[in-house]
Amino acid sequence: MTEKSKDSGVRSIQRALHILLCFNWNERELTMTEITEKIGLAKSTTSRLLMTLEIEGFIKRDSSTNKYSLGHNIYYLGRVAKESMAINDVARPIMEEINKATQETINLYLLDNMESVCSFQIESQLPIRQAAKIGERSPLWAGASGRAILSGLEEKTWYQLAKELKAYTPNTVTDPDIFIDIMKSIKEKGYVISLGEKNDQVGCIASPIFDVHGKVIGSVAISGPVFRFPEDTDLFSTLIVDGAKRISRQLGYYEENSKSNNNEKGVG
Repeated sequence: MTEKSKDSGVRSIQRALHILLCFNWNERELTMTEITEKIGLAKSTTSRLLMTLEIEGFIKRDSSTNKYSLGHNIYYLGRVAKESMAINDVARPIMEEINKATQETINLYLLDNMESVCSFQIESQLPIRQAAKIGERSPLWAGASGRAILSGLEEKTWYQLAKELKAYTPNTVTDPDIFIDIMKSIKEKGYVISLGEKNDQVGCIASPIFDVHGKVIGSVAISGPVFRFPEDTDLFSTLIVDGAKRISRQLGYYEENSKSNNNEKGVG
């Protein structure tokens, strides 16, 4: 095989993959014209690629509408990928990057039965550091990691849990009105800071993680001693929001898809 034919083969694979990536939650069926416009190829080239993808089961065509949608092999591979994808493995390299940039402990928390559960941790290497116990559970209203998860749930849940507030330390927010204001702020900014609320010596900043269906499944957090927590949290907030978004994307989450799903369900 010549280098020219190798390049042509690679190009064809790239173009076929671009066709598959044309589909999303908002556009589950597309005409050939729509696909052609999206990938910027001639109709003849698009037609050949679609025919091959259809034969191989990656695309299917509705004969009554002439619209294309993803085929059964995509569904099969998606199921395989989902079963093979452990969230800890997805999150680990991103958490390691945040740990390296901040020198603080990075935790992954998962939602389970209306509690946040510590699932994975990259510990700080500094002599004085914060470390959680793997498997440790906390109510969602307590601290940054739980509130970050709670921010992705329905607002009526915020008000329900606001009735359960109690003081862990003198710094714990126990006023329901202030708590709801905090939840609204998290929803707007994408992160939450907690200083000395669950433990008066610990500061934490966290951001929510979403799955392929747009549902909140957990949060990622930076935690460390309060005395070392920066007054200017721009670096920490940027790192934690970006990290949470990257983990979510690798789990298949796309914000526009989530909005579409919520609209379909009548969620405001």
